[in-house]
Amino acid sequence: MHAGAVGGQVMWERAAIIAVGDEVLTGEVVNTNGSWMARELIRAGSRPLLQQCVGDDVEAIAAAIRGALERVDLVVLIGGLGPTPDDLTRLGAAQALGRGIHRDPAVTEYIRARHRQGVGHEASIAQQSEIVDGAEVLLNPVGTAPGQLIRTGPQERQAVVLLPGPPSECRGVGALLLERVRQATGRQLVRATWHCYDLTESELAHYLRPILTGLHPRAGLYTRPGVIDLRLEAEAEAAGGGLPAAVARAAAEAQALVPVPLYDDAWPIAPDRLLDALRRRGETLAVAESVSGGRLAAELTAVPGASDVLAEDVVVYTDAAKVRLGVPAELLAEHGPVSQAVAEALAEAVRRRAGTVWGIGITGWAGPGGGDEREPVGTYYCAVAGPDGVVTRRRRTRMAREVVQQAAAETARFMLATRIHPHP
Repeated sequence: MHAGAVGGQVMWERAAIIAVGDEVLTGEVVNTNGSWMARELIRAGSRPLLQQCVGDDVEAIAAAIRGALERVDLVVLIGGLGPTPDDLTRLGAAQALGRGIHRDPAVTEYIRARHRQGVGHEASIAQQSEIVDGAEVLLNPVGTAPGQLIRTGPQERQAVVLLPGPPSECRGVGALLLERVRQATGRQLVRATWHCYDLTESELAHYLRPILTGLHPRAGLYTRPGVIDLRLEAEAEAAGGGLPAAVARAAAEAQALVPVPLYDDAWPIAPDRLLDALRRRGETLAVAESVSGGRLAAELTAVPGASDVLAEDVVVYTDAAKVRLGVPAELLAEHGPVSQAVAEALAEAVRRRAGTVWGIGITGWAGPGGGDEREPVGTYYCAVAGPDGVVTRRRRTRMAREVVQQAAAETARFMLATRIHPHP
């Protein structure tokens, strides 16, 4: 029996995540807390089945909790624990569970010791000290408002958890929750991802049908700009035991079924891994972006220490800018700005000007205007120039402008990764 089993049944295997706040509901704030919590719950052995947003309304919060408890045994609410009148999560949880609220003196003193002294601070401390009756307090290691874990349902197999909304506080208090989830489930799920850059989602699904329709391990395809992800998931066989055998077997079968390479997360495709790989090789990079408008540079420079590798990035959005970089005007006139020849010229010109080992050139039509029959909107070219020459790929995505830009940046990183680590 698992450590978290009650009456022979494992606790907290199914979870719901509810983000609370008008700003999240309306999209003014992106719900990064929800995606983080979903990933961490999976690792802790609990599968999220439901994720939703509710506004700052007691009735809506209570209804969301009651509805979730009909489907899952762990409900995690994020946000609405602050000191302002619209922080109503405590009240919503108390109403949903038919419980009262009390002020905890120990929590009050804990918060007071950490709270900034200013106008209204006593009211702020008082509100954040309110605890739903019967809740376990999860003290906030990086802020003031504590989390709360309220056990409920038959044999207290279910739980409602309240977490603060600021991301650092959500993660700080969330770590305390996740440790309890691991104890309750007594297991850990392992999810591994392989990436396909050379097929559409329908093509990949065709080849992988035997895996996608099986039950073990759990498998799914997920589309991102420029790449299709195959995710495989199974229960870990032992603590720290690495990839479960079922996942390893399915991954090997997938590669045998698919006529193009699949790349796992060991490949240096993500911005941080790509920069680290180049740094360890002592190699530098320069980039010339047209269609992507600096998106690749933004991804790379978001990584601390990027300047060790990325020497230069230029946005050459017009033909005149491309010529100033070093693309011959006659080449542009002959082939057009969106072409293999121009992508390669961009990569070579920026590499030459910056004196780097590698150069990347990106050009294309993001839309909605531009394009022609030969190179329609959504077409982009990525070229990577290096010591052993230049390689180019042509891609097209029939999606919105921003997706084309994201796909171009993803493709460029993938191409450079395969140049420095060429064998799958």
